Amino acid sequence: MKHFWLFLFLLGSLASLPAQSIFDSLYTVAGAEVYFDFGKADLRPDASRTLDSVVAGIREDARSLRIRITAHTDSIGSPAANERLSKRRAETLRDDLIRRGLSGAAIEIVPYGERRPVASNATEEGRQQNRRATLDIVAAVPMASLSGQIKDRDSGKGVQSMLTFRSRTREDSTMTDSVGFYHVRLPKDSVVKITAVAPDYFFQTMTMRIFGSPELYKKYKLSPNIELPPAKAGETAVLRDLFFVGDQDILLRVSQPELPKILKFMQINPDLKVEIAGHINGPGLVMEAEPLWRQSLSERRAKLVYDYLLKNGIPAERMTYKGYMNTQMLFPQPKTAQEAEQNRRVEIRVTGKGE
Repeated sequence: MKHFWLFLFLLGSLASLPAQSIFDSLYTVAGAEVYFDFGKADLRPDASRTLDSVVAGIREDARSLRIRITAHTDSIGSPAANERLSKRRAETLRDDLIRRGLSGAAIEIVPYGERRPVASNATEEGRQQNRRATLDIVAAVPMASLSGQIKDRDSGKGVQSMLTFRSRTREDSTMTDSVGFYHVRLPKDSVVKITAVAPDYFFQTMTMRIFGSPELYKKYKLSPNIELPPAKAGETAVLRDLFFVGDQDILLRVSQPELPKILKFMQINPDLKVEIAGHINGPGLVMEAEPLWRQSLSERRAKLVYDYLLKNGIPAERMTYKGYMNTQMLFPQPKTAQEAEQNRRVEIRVTGKGE
C-alpha cells in the first residue's frame, strides 16, 4: 500500500528558528471507501467485507493510530436533510468499527452532506459514487526540523533556489527565501535526496539522513547547506546520479528520477546552450577495433538525454550531443563496481548563451 507523507514546509531563516526540533506529523497507513443505498445509512454486505480488510490491517499495538470518517450524500433532497443523512452514515460506520474492537476515542467523524461530490449528480451512476463514506487511518510519525542555506560555490553568497525533497515514499518541493535559507520538516531517520535548482547555476543533489539532533550532524560531518556551481560557458557538470546498465544505453532504474532534474535545469536557464556528452567504461579498449555498437554506445547514451529533453519541449537549437567513448574516463583503471559505474556517465557542458 502506498504511504502518503503529509509535509508542511515552512520558510524562514537560521537566525529565527532552532537548528533541530522533533514533533509529530501524520501519514496514512490505510484507507477505504464504503457505499450506501439511496436514502439509507445501513451498511451493505460489500461494506462489511471492506471493513474486515481494514481492521485486519491495523496492528493491535498501534496506539497512535487515528481514524477519520468523512460521510457524503448525493444532491437529492434538501441540504439540511442530506447533512443529517451523512451524519447518520458516519455514525453507523463508527459504531461498526467500535463493535469490531476499535476505540471510539480514536475515531473522528465529519459529515459533509452533499457539499463534496466526487462525481456529477446528473446521473444515477454519479449519484451512487457520491453516496459514500471514506475512512482514513493515520499514524503519528516523529518529524525533525532541518534548516540550511543554498550558496554560490565561488562567492559564498546565498542563492534563492527551488528545493525538492525525495524519499522512498514522498517527493515535495519548496522555495528558499531571497538569500537561500530554507527550513523544512521531514520524517525523522528517513533518508532524503535534496536537490537545489536556481537560474544561472548547475543543479546539485545531496543525500542526507534526517537526524533529530545537531550533534549527530556534526558527528557524521553532514551539512544541510548546498553550494551551487555557476553555469558559465565552458563549464561542465557531471550528472552524478545518471547511471547506465553495462554495455547498454538503458538507464538504471534508480536513475530515472534524474531526467526531470535535467529538464528543470534547462527550463529555468532558457538562454543556455549545452552539449550533452556521453562516456563509457572501457579500460584498455582500442575503440577502433571494437564493434560499431560499442563505438556508438557513448553517443547513444548522450542521445537518450537529448531525446528526453527534446520530447519535453527543449528546442533542438539549444542542444548538441556527442559520444566520447572511453577517452575521458574518470577512473582509467577502475578498481570497484562503483568506479566503473561512474565511468558510464553523461555530462552537461555549457557551450554558450543564446541571444
